[in-house]
Amino acid sequence: MGWFRRNRQAGGDSDRDLERRVTDLLAAARLAGSRGDHEEQTRLSAEAVEVCRMLVGRHPDDPRHVSALAAGLYNHAYRLIHLERPAQAREVLDEAQRHYTTLATADPHRYAVALCDVTLRMAVVLVQEGSYDEAAQAGRDALDGYQEVTEGDSLEREFGLVRSHALIGRALLLDGRPDQALSEFDTALFAAERLREEAGTAGTDFFWLSTAPPSFRLAAPEWLGAAVGAMELHDAAGAWGIAADAANIAMRVAGSLAAIGNSTDRLRFEAISARAQQIWWAAEHPVEAAARRAGPTGEVLVGGGGIVLGPRRQPDIAAISMLAGWGRPPR
Repeated sequence: MGWFRRNRQAGGDSDRDLERRVTDLLAAARLAGSRGDHEEQTRLSAEAVEVCRMLVGRHPDDPRHVSALAAGLYNHAYRLIHLERPAQAREVLDEAQRHYTTLATADPHRYAVALCDVTLRMAVVLVQEGSYDEAAQAGRDALDGYQEVTEGDSLEREFGLVRSHALIGRALLLDGRPDQALSEFDTALFAAERLREEAGTAGTDFFWLSTAPPSFRLAAPEWLGAAVGAMELHDAAGAWGIAADAANIAMRVAGSLAAIGNSTDRLRFEAISARAQQIWWAAEHPVEAAARRAGPTGEVLVGGGGIVLGPRRQPDIAAISMLAGWGRPPR
């Protein structure tokens, strides 16, 4: 707030000055984020939100200023989530939801999807707080909202459905319900891969996300989480062929995030690559993999068509959470 106070005292607080300052603050926030200074990024983001609030205070019925504030709050909440400050993020998202509700009532074509996005981000906050039942319900509320949207960008809506299924799966998995979680992850992956193919995006190089439509990049973290979750849960069930398919998707998304991201993304890609190699080997050598898992006294199930199913094992939920990029579960 230092700049804001100084310039009010100096009289430099015209609308144009404030709008320019919001632009400058957000640019500085992006720069801070690019060098890994997330505390500074969040501080600058908060200051930009305060300036947006001043503009809305002056022009409460101007959708241009209200939408800028709502978007700023939504993005600021993401930074608070990244810093593991869920209580603050919840408060910010509550305010964003109020503004987007007003905007969507007047112009659903432009703002209905954004309102669903806020609900889905609130689900992330609930996961971070360990309120998994509430998080899953918020994810379902977002899912219902996206399904009801009939106007606006159809790709944003479709990827909203993908992200919702992935988030519901995450909440269910962390709540100790892996079978239900796997169903959500598989649904998310099927839908995301269909969208990728329909868009003509091959994903055969690690820079494919950089040239894909923005909705692809927005969905990539949840897309990756669903792929990792499906990979690990199918592996735990001994269904290595299906696990290998999920591993292919995880590698495709993680690789592109690493190519356009930071050192954290690259380290995650290396860890996912190591797990994918193990699962691909098991898919190519199912009898040997099943025998290794069963041990000398265990049994190996051979299904119809000679399909080998390895013995089931309990999934390591904490390990899946870390590999997916969700962090250590709060409980």
